[in-house]
Amino acid sequence: KQCINAEYGARFIFGQRKWQGTTTLRKALHFLPVSERITFKSCVLVYKCLNGMAPEYLSSLLERRKKKPMRLRADFDDLLLETPHPKYKTTERAFSVSGPKLWNSLPGELRRSGTLKSFQTKLKTLLFTKAFSE
Repeated sequence: KQCINAEYGARFIFGQRKWQGTTTLRKALHFLPVSERITFKSCVLVYKCLNGMAPEYLSSLLERRKKKPMRLRADFDDLLLETPHPKYKTTERAFSVSGPKLWNSLPGELRRSGTLKSFQTKLKTLLFTKAFSE
């Protein structure tokens, strides 16, 4: 529903007809596609959990990766999360599974952002670039 509303909004702003495409309009307005928007929301929630800005019941679902004694120091990143391996395909959509996977896929520089605002800005830029890089 939000995707449809974003398309109507983009058409309204630019005075376009409904049979005309909205990809270039959404790009001009810096609207993320739905899949990237979901990724954005999930990553922001993980950032909040790791920095004490989210409720405890969500923060308790995430666990930082522990340093293993045989690993090289260069391989260890204390901002990575343990990724659970679910038994069932449907469980992969749970925040406790998808959150760490998305978080670990982010560049280290982005995971180390000092403030929520800077994290959001860098993340949106990354996702926007990835979505409209064609």
